[in-house]
Amino acid sequence: MDKGKIIRLVLIPIVLGLVVTLIVHQVMAGSSGAAAGAAVVEMTTVVAVGGKEPVPARTKLTEQHLVVKQVPKSVLTGQEFAAVKDVVGQISTISLQPGELVLKSRVVAEGMGSLPYRIPAGTRATTIRIDELSGVAGHPEPGDLIDLVLFLPSKAPERPLASARMLYESVLVLAKGPAAPAQGGATVAAEAPKLTSLTVALKPDAAVEVAMAEQLGLIHVLLRPALKEDNVGRLSTNETIYK
Repeated sequence: MDKGKIIRLVLIPIVLGLVVTLIVHQVMAGSSGAAAGAAVVEMTTVVAVGGKEPVPARTKLTEQHLVVKQVPKSVLTGQEFAAVKDVVGQISTISLQPGELVLKSRVVAEGMGSLPYRIPAGTRATTIRIDELSGVAGHPEPGDLIDLVLFLPSKAPERPLASARMLYESVLVLAKGPAAPAQGGATVAAEAPKLTSLTVALKPDAAVEVAMAEQLGLIHVLLRPALKEDNVGRLSTNETIYK
């Protein structure tokens, strides 16, 4: 048998076999490395939106809205929640899509955040105009409780006597700030005492009454103590007690 035939029949198959064996070894080594790499990826539990429908903005989140899912720790941003109980009761500030991770920047705790999220259920926010004398020198702060007293000046003939009465007690202050410019133009506003305003939470019927009261007279604010005290009821008086 000549050398060429021996090479074709013996050596070439051996070489090919070695090449194939080497390739298979490399492939298997690569797969093992990938599997080993996957095995060391750390996973963690985070809260996501469950169900098949988006959660609309301004929705109070319940357990029915939420699921937990496993994600690699490497993808976390620090905005995620680890437990459903930490999310229940919070309010979505934007629409949340199914499967989306719930982020701290997209929910707000009830009573926190911008004004609409701080208005207690069943009430409305309304703003009253005050000055230094009628507004306890500007001391009421958001979170304080105040009483509202209506002073009605005398106005003959329908209101011959000036009077004052307690309108509402234990009213929650939501915000404070400068009032809108007084009517009458810049000159009048510049000459008038500097005004500020208090935004308070009132039930709708009370808010309507306070709006009317501001048109008829002057509202005085009484700042309540930090510790809880009982209400005194609808006190009233008129100028006859000074005669």
